[in-house]
This record gives sequence, structure tokens and C-alpha cells, in this order.
Amino acid sequence: MNFFDWFNNVLDKLDKRSVSIKKTIDFLETKKDPIIILETGCLRKIDSFTGDGQSTLIFDKYVQHRNDGSKVFSVDINPAHVDICKSVVSERVHVEVEDSVRFISKMDRYLDKKEKISLLYLDSFDVNWLYPFESSAHHLKELTAAIPYINKDTLLVVDDAPIAMQGYRDEKNNFKLIKNASIGGKGYLIHEYAQSVGAEFYFSHYQIAYKNLTK
Repeated sequence: MNFFDWFNNVLDKLDKRSVSIKKTIDFLETKKDPIIILETGCLRKIDSFTGDGQSTLIFDKYVQHRNDGSKVFSVDINPAHVDICKSVVSERVHVEVEDSVRFISKMDRYLDKKEKISLLYLDSFDVNWLYPFESSAHHLKELTAAIPYINKDTLLVVDDAPIAMQGYRDEKNNFKLIKNASIGGKGYLIHEYAQSVGAEFYFSHYQIAYKNLTK
């Protein structure tokens, strides 16, 4: 089946991720050279489109569709997840068991000196919505490790990063905002970093994306 026929069939299953994954694929379609996708946190459940998103599978099918030497790298610290992922994806995807920050820091093992990551997709550390700082900090470490391998055209996408608002309910149960809306979940600290360096805000849905993270 043609990739886009297949993708359109599964798009609704992606639920809260459907808009951002569609925009991510649309972005990759604008890249003419063979693309390099680096994903942290690989596919861990088969056919779990709504719960987990199946990004590794989607990226695998997309690079097969391109058939131009494009590559997918995925890393997960859980060997069971990697075994499941390898049973589903093709040989176009290199999946490895390792700490994601350490893996990213050694991407020169796989990339030529002139190659840069086209899509950096961060989804490796399950978020605790009551205390998202640990997950958010881990993803900021991943971005920091990736800086030598990205450029201004790289798209960064962070999963589980919806808009967050701080406020309270008054006596009539009306919500009163006490702080401007920001990004929550896994994207909290990356959003702070992106604002500080003047990165280009690309989209914000359940996932968030930026370009121009380096100058």
C-alpha cells in the first residue's frame, strides 16, 4: 500500500497526536535530501496508535516510501521495548538499547561529518503529570546532547507537551488564570530553552515543535 494511503487510514487512530504527526510528515516532505530521523523512546506496544502513537512504525514506513537513503535511528533503555520494536519495523530502522542521552552524544558513530539530523523526536521518559520536572529535564539533556548534530533546519518535536495553565476556581467555579499559558509535560524546560535562544515556534498541539534551535 502507498505510504499516504496507509497513513491516512491510521491518522484518526493517533487521536491527540494526529494533527502534530501530520504536520511532522508534511515537514519531512519539504526536505529534498535523504533525511535522518532520530527518535528517543521506541515503539513498545504493537498497534497502540492511540496510547503510544507508533511513531517508529510511521517513520519506518515513511523512509521506505522515500527510498532515497533516508535513515531512522531509535533508542530505548528497555530491552523488551527494543525487542518488540525490532519485530515490527524494517531494516531501515536502527534500534539500540542504551540511555538516550549517551546514545545521542555518540551519533558521530553513524553520521558523516556533513550530515545533520532532519527530525529530532523526543519521547523517551514517561511523564509524571503531577511532577513532570524529571521527564522534562531528561528531554532537555537529550536536546543538549544533540546540538552538534542539528542545524537551523532541524525540526524538534517533543511528545506529551500540551499547553499548561496555572490558575484557580473562584466561588462561582469560574477559572481565573494567574500565569500566562506555557508548555507543560515533557516540553516544559525545552520550551524555556527554545524561548531563550530565539527558536522558531513551529506548532503546539499535544506535541510541540521548534525550528532554528541553532544559529
